[in-house]
Amino acid sequence: MEISDRIRKANLIENPLELIPDCKLYVADNNQFEIVSLKSTALDENTKKWIFELLEKNMKKIYETSSSGWNQQFKLKELFDKSAYYLIAYKDSRPVGYSHFRFDMDFDNEVIYCYELQIEEEFRRYGLGKFLMEILENLCENLELEKVMLTVSKHNKVGQSFFKKKIKYSRDETDINDQDSSIDYEILSKVFWQED
Repeated sequence: MEISDRIRKANLIENPLELIPDCKLYVADNNQFEIVSLKSTALDENTKKWIFELLEKNMKKIYETSSSGWNQQFKLKELFDKSAYYLIAYKDSRPVGYSHFRFDMDFDNEVIYCYELQIEEEFRRYGLGKFLMEILENLCENLELEKVMLTVSKHNKVGQSFFKKKIKYSRDETDINDQDSSIDYEILSKVFWQED
């Protein structure tokens, strides 16, 4: 599959938040969160360790119930691939949540693919996950990419409810659950631009 010029240019951006500087700060219930954007290649070892440990803490049991299972080496490779970007939320200099995403082609569509959205348990219900997704949506619109996409496990009831009900994502045209009900994940998306 050929990479489009838009995706090629998007992957040259060092700090996507420079495109939407109003999104560098989030305040909820007297809590102030600083949002930082980094390429995976710029992450220090402590941050990488925290990213993986939070994913493992939040998701390992869900992965273990799925047909694909939990594969630590695969997740590490995926998390820290050179094409990966991160939005990281900090509270008082402590990382408390992140989104791992990529600018990518999905079939012929130019997309932002959200690989992970993970929030520390004590900072859930502040709207932080929703805010991080809104940043991805703003980037998608700003860069004129077609949609934001993600994959969510059918075993992840909290994630299913959040993405479908709270932030209104729906099954993507590439989701094949109608043809194969044994698949234990769904591909969801929200469309922002469509080619005529």
